[in-house]
Amino acid sequence: MMSRFRKLSSNSFLVRSAQRLCLVVLPAMGLSCWSMAAPVPTLKPISALMTQVMARAVAVDVLISQVQQRLRDPHPLELELVTVGGLGPIRLGMSIQEAANAAQVSFVAAPLTQSEECKYYLPEGYDKQNAVRTVAIDGIGLMVVNDQIIRIDIWPDSPVKTRSELGIGATIEQLKTAYEGQLETTPHPYTDGNYLTLTPDASGSNLYSLVFETDKNGIVSQFRTGQLPAVTWTEGCS
Repeated sequence: MMSRFRKLSSNSFLVRSAQRLCLVVLPAMGLSCWSMAAPVPTLKPISALMTQVMARAVAVDVLISQVQQRLRDPHPLELELVTVGGLGPIRLGMSIQEAANAAQVSFVAAPLTQSEECKYYLPEGYDKQNAVRTVAIDGIGLMVVNDQIIRIDIWPDSPVKTRSELGIGATIEQLKTAYEGQLETTPHPYTDGNYLTLTPDASGSNLYSLVFETDKNGIVSQFRTGQLPAVTWTEGCS
């Protein structure tokens, strides 16, 4: 009886430890875990226990994938800077093939591309160790119309920055300091945020511009460079 009690106590301790890991430690790291807060009955049929084991195994796989994504080497384009004219060696007006040659990367059409006339292309990842292409990087999108890149979007969670070292997570105050008197602010049509657009005098062109999109807290959630008026389109290719 004492041996059985020790086993049950040990199981309860493990469950409490797992709960603490998922409810306190992992959220503090910005990660997530399937809820393990429900108490585990002391006696269960083997089928029910196997279901729990499988569920936790899936949760562990999800966590591993999240950690691997955070620890992966940055894509070459994520190290480039956004300017009014493009992203690193990729210039507005290039074809996708010209961009691929210039940046030495490959691109794939985004799965949610809306039409044949307007498409988004995503840069593919590359596993140097195994010399194989991997999943596309979803933080950078090249809008192509009539076989020309007319806009480059930098989406949430991307580490890409501008020449002024501003990117996702920057504040309106930082933008206004970096581009003093050179930004026009307009309300976002669908949210409580704003658009901050580089003026023609600041960009040195009536053809290209740089647009920052902020949330209701004044934090940059995404930004883009591109030709006018495409760079101002709220819904991209939609």
